[in-house]
Amino acid sequence: MDSPPLYTVLIVDDDPVTRLLMKQSLQDPNLTIIEAQNGEQAIDLFAEHLPDITLLDVSMPGMDGFTCCRKLRSLPKGQQSAIVMVTIHDKVDEIEKAFEAGATDFITKPFKWPLFSHRIHYILNANNTLRELSQSRSKLAKAQAIAHLVYWEWDFKQNRIDCSGDLYRLLGIENTSQGVSFKHIIRHIFPEDRALFKQVLRRAINQKHSYDIEYRVQSESGQLFYLHERTEIIEDYDGWKIIGTLQDITLLKQSEQEIAYFTYYDTLTDLPNRRLFLEQLETAIARARHKQQSLTLMFIDLDHFKHINDKFGHLVGDVLLCEAAARIKDCLRDADLIAVSKDKDDRVARFAGDEFTVMLTNIDNVDVLANIAQRIVAKFEKSFDIKGYNVFSTVSIGIALFPEDGDNVQSLMQHADVAMNHAKELGRNNYQFFSTEMNDYLYERLQIEQDLRQALERNEFLLFYQPQIEVETNKIIGFEALLRWLHPTKGLLGPLTFIDVAESTGLIITIGEWVLNQACLQTHKWQQRFGGQWRVSVNLSAMQFNQQLLLEQVGHCLNASRLPASSLELEITETAMLTDVMETIPLLNALKEMGVGLAIDDFGTGYSSLSYLKNFPINTLKIDKTFVDEIVGNPKDAAIARTIVQLADNLGLRTIAEGVESVEQVNMLTTMGCKELQGYYYSKPLPASEIERLLVNAYGMQNH
Repeated sequence: MDSPPLYTVLIVDDDPVTRLLMKQSLQDPNLTIIEAQNGEQAIDLFAEHLPDITLLDVSMPGMDGFTCCRKLRSLPKGQQSAIVMVTIHDKVDEIEKAFEAGATDFITKPFKWPLFSHRIHYILNANNTLRELSQSRSKLAKAQAIAHLVYWEWDFKQNRIDCSGDLYRLLGIENTSQGVSFKHIIRHIFPEDRALFKQVLRRAINQKHSYDIEYRVQSESGQLFYLHERTEIIEDYDGWKIIGTLQDITLLKQSEQEIAYFTYYDTLTDLPNRRLFLEQLETAIARARHKQQSLTLMFIDLDHFKHINDKFGHLVGDVLLCEAAARIKDCLRDADLIAVSKDKDDRVARFAGDEFTVMLTNIDNVDVLANIAQRIVAKFEKSFDIKGYNVFSTVSIGIALFPEDGDNVQSLMQHADVAMNHAKELGRNNYQFFSTEMNDYLYERLQIEQDLRQALERNEFLLFYQPQIEVETNKIIGFEALLRWLHPTKGLLGPLTFIDVAESTGLIITIGEWVLNQACLQTHKWQQRFGGQWRVSVNLSAMQFNQQLLLEQVGHCLNASRLPASSLELEITETAMLTDVMETIPLLNALKEMGVGLAIDDFGTGYSSLSYLKNFPINTLKIDKTFVDEIVGNPKDAAIARTIVQLADNLGLRTIAEGVESVEQVNMLTTMGCKELQGYYYSKPLPASEIERLLVNAYGMQNH
């Protein structure tokens, strides 16, 4: 079965002989040819058949070709068809008039029949290619403005070429009747492309081989154009000739360059992006392996960038990223670094978000690497002046070496990331080299994270309670709720083994809500059973405290458990409260209005400031265990504890000392005026069932 024709050709000419000759020249099973003898008929046939190319005579009775061309272009899909004006004139003004009317190209009479069919097919193919590009690549929309097609013909015996007027306009040279010489054209070819052009032209002349190449030309004004040239070598009665067509593909090339930029570069910092950097790293590792050279990968993360973004806005965050990129690059331009590493593959990239990567090749001296890392760390200790804000953002850097720390992209990246996370855990604002111990530590953390995600579903969490004692009556006045994890294989785990993982993964929000809910429910049960009005203290992590749903969660837990708000005390660290003071004060006041007690946990170990004690609605200061441990034998710890008690008393606040383990500590704290104590001297943290037995013994009854 024969396949249908590929293209439709509309011939518009008032001369039937010309139409007949055109049809005979274009005989091709891939072409469907329709005819019109005037402009009005052409418009009707065009709208009906939507031809791929229209051969339009300029001089016709009634509507001339220029008017017809404009009307065809205004029809639906009129911009997608090629329109070639046919004229007996080869005048610039008439040619320009043709293009102004919307013509794709023009052909002058009498026709050069060997070129005629070739040129029509070329225009069809070119027009089809551009149409496909416009449909499949939206970023190349600029290329839809079809580049001019230029034809030329050169008789080997002549020094001049015969060409269409577009070539003169493209090069910005005068169109003369004598034609243009190859010497003149070669002078306009971009210097770096002349050798290629001469090589293929020489081969075409000597071996009669056609060619298909791309090269650049410069006009007289200095403007640069990209051209695609396709040729055929023919022999006719006059000898050998080259017939060629030129297509201006400048817009196409510019669009391809833009796409390449968006694909491989970060548009904010102008640095290579993740994709390009990984390709560069892959290449650099292969080269280093082949040459037996070293390679260093640095992972750089901006500390507290999310907080800066939230506080100052994304515009400030974006400027910070740009200035951070400049500081990192500046650290790699120093003379001593250039002296030891001149490889062109040294790279800085924005890997993701607030993460940057640096690749250094052929630096074997660890001291030099440490010096570079320290230089970057020091550079970020200076503040950024951005839009009137004084912004501070330090960096944490992880360093992995090839081949010691990894012999492929994946392992090297993973180990540099491990080292960077280790730097963060050590307080940020430092750099760390990777070690095997870090890798083992990472594996352990990942395992904990996986198990932690299932712990709530499997009901593996428990709450232990440590009694809080009133010194004067020696009775229990409350409990601190303490989280434990009954791990299926590792047994009972304290919070130090998993809380940091819970916070880093965000799981602490869900876990914290569970703790709050369980503590309220359990305390209300004890109050109902034994009649005591004990309070329960629940620790809040910084992430819980700074989340918007805290008020809603606390209210829900109190309502669900029916625990009086006055029986709940939330323990918050100084660090969490001072993260954003403008948001902290309204939140604390809202909790206070709800009736919930507020305690500062581990008082004296953080930012301790009298100003926030004055401004924050705090009820209780908890003296940290580190001061209580040496309170008997260390006068400085004793002085600190005494000062906290006196300060709280003057401000009308309660104090409770944690970690009390001996009668000497009890006596000393009592003498200082501390009225509430908590620690192993009275009781270690106990599960709810054992607390219940303790209450039964204390109250001598099972039910209220």
